[in-house]
Amino acid sequence: MYRVNVSARYIDKIRSDASHGKPGALRRCAAGYEPSMGRRLVVDYGLAKRAALTELRSGSLARDDACDAHPYLLRAAKYHGEPTDASCPVCDRVRLTHVTYVYGDELGRYAGRVKAPAELAAMEHEYGEFRVYVVEVCQSCAWNHLAQSYVLGHGETAPSGDRQGG
Repeated sequence: MYRVNVSARYIDKIRSDASHGKPGALRRCAAGYEPSMGRRLVVDYGLAKRAALTELRSGSLARDDACDAHPYLLRAAKYHGEPTDASCPVCDRVRLTHVTYVYGDELGRYAGRVKAPAELAAMEHEYGEFRVYVVEVCQSCAWNHLAQSYVLGHGETAPSGDRQGG
């Protein structure tokens, strides 16, 4: 049913191709790989969202249980969120806001913080690997749902004594 993650096999092949100068391989530079490795191990939670909305509309899930955003999440959406074009699937009154959190061993004290897309681009070149979680939030009815998660970073892990922010 679930597939084994084989992305490491392909990333290693890309790195070995790059070291042998093969066309189309990633080129190494002082700041990391160019172009950056980009989003990988992307997980979209659209099916889980659809299931939650179906339960809500059928009455098997109470609205209070579906619209239960923590006050800190609502505050993060208000001051640090990125507005979207999608309207709230529950109240349909306001546009959803995306709040982006980052987690990773290399991030140290910066793990669990809200980051803007511009900050993610800079972090991608600075850290080897970290996971990004995008949460959609309605600031009107407090609907919230994990929309997507993915991994960013240049692909090399820092030595254990050289952790950032710790």
